[in-house]
Amino acid sequence: MSDKGRNVGIPLKGIESLPLQIPFEILEVQGILGQTAVLLWINLLAFSQKQKPITIKEVQKFMGVDKRSIEKALALLAEHGWINDEGMVIQLNVPESLESLTSLDSIDEDTPSQNSFEWVCSFWTNRVSSATSEDTEKLLFWMQAKGVSHEVIAVAIEEMCASVAKPSFPYLEGILRNWYNEGVRTYADLIDKPYLTKVLPGRAEEALHPEAVRKWKELFPDAFE
Repeated sequence: MSDKGRNVGIPLKGIESLPLQIPFEILEVQGILGQTAVLLWINLLAFSQKQKPITIKEVQKFMGVDKRSIEKALALLAEHGWINDEGMVIQLNVPESLESLTSLDSIDEDTPSQNSFEWVCSFWTNRVSSATSEDTEKLLFWMQAKGVSHEVIAVAIEEMCASVAKPSFPYLEGILRNWYNEGVRTYADLIDKPYLTKVLPGRAEEALHPEAVRKWKELFPDAFE
């Protein structure tokens, strides 16, 4: 049977003279990097292709966002390999290995990794707010691509809640980046470096949320003996 007349989608036509060429890879990681970081990278690409220098103030004007949002987005792009700050020049990149493309489908059901992932998503929901699809993708990135255990992420969530009145994912990632740079991947790594947090069991158990204490006692009873 001919495909003629079938509903196969809506054709798209571009602007042939459009000079900006965007790599499809940056669109694939929107769920990981977030819309601000992706749009910032595209804006930087546009200025780069026009061979025009750019300032943060100009980017703010084009994107309609505040300076702090731009700075956070730049840090996120640098961490994931999309830009390289070379001092006076920012080099735009397309990472060869897109670790951030990991997805929920890559974890088999009923495995310890899946259970741990579901647990930390539940923990985020209980302590902060309902986990969005963007939140879950980022949590998965830290666990799978970065190798940070769900116990460490849980402690980081508690650390964030104890430190700021309005917890947010960018703040959590700031804590995780700091700990990651200190070599923290597992709960044992964090125990060995107690100066990194004030909410570790045994140091300041009273500062922990009761629900966090209950869950930690279930998963890590040795830490409370």
